[in-house]
Formats: sequence, C-alpha cells, structure tokens
Amino acid sequence: MAEIRVIALPTETAQRVLATMRSPGYGHPAHTEVATGYGPCRHCLKPFRVGEERRTLFTCNPFYKLAEVPLPGPVFIHTELCERFDEEGGYPVELLKYPAVLDGYDLEQQLVVQRRAAGGNHEMVLAEMFEDAAVQYVLVRDFEAGCFDFRVERKREVCC
Repeated sequence: MAEIRVIALPTETAQRVLATMRSPGYGHPAHTEVATGYGPCRHCLKPFRVGEERRTLFTCNPFYKLAEVPLPGPVFIHTELCERFDEEGGYPVELLKYPAVLDGYDLEQQLVVQRRAAGGNHEMVLAEMFEDAAVQYVLVRDFEAGCFDFRVERKREVCC
C-alpha cells in the first residue's frame, strides 16, 4: 500500500461553521438536525449514530486551496465539536464497510481516474490509483449520496 495521508475538514473550518452557522466562502446558512443518515462527519470521519447525534449541514468546496474552480456541495459535521481524524491514521476503518467513489485528480484539477471501492478494498484501490504518477490526490465520495467525504494524498517524504 502506498503511504497515504487522509485529509479531513480542518478544525478551524468546523469551529467557524458551528460559531457562525454559515458556510465558509459562501455565507449560506448552515442547518442542524438529528442524524438521519450515517454521514460521515467530515471532521472526525466517523459515521453518525442515526436518530441520536445532531449534525450540522453546510456547503463546502473540497477543492479549496487545491484548484481554481470550486465544486461546492453539502457536507455534515457533528454539532458538538469532535476530535479531527488523524491524517496519519490510514483509511478510516469505520468507513470501510461503506461503498465509495474515488476520484483521482491531477494538478490541473482534471479527473484522471474514477474507481469504486466496496467490501473493504478501499486501500487497495487507492494504492492502484496512486501508481499513476498523474494522480496527485483523490477525493473520496459517498457512493449513495455522491457527496464529498475526505481527501487522500500520498504521504510526502520529509527531508533533513
């Protein structure tokens, strides 16, 4: 498996949304409700407990600081601020049971490859995608709803 970093929504963004109840960059109102679906939370990358936890919905651009053209869509976070997913933690284990669409992009925001992952083969599919040097990052999306879940990048070598 290629060494990967899993990039969840930054804590600063989650804090700003919960404090202002507005979408960052767009100003659209955020909405809070009891979870009716598993999610996941885009900050901790854990599934929601349906009917128990409160979640906040807002508009998010997964291409923020990655590419010039935005591609906003709906995302959820826990209404009570949770701990951010550890970037070095590998693919979120709790999400392996959910099918996903993996979109591999180059530096010009062009879709290079799109693959589906299901049945726990997510890391294997990511490794195959990153064999293509043109793939700079992968946006993981929910297979059923189609919305953005998180970003995956190759782990960068740190020198000296």
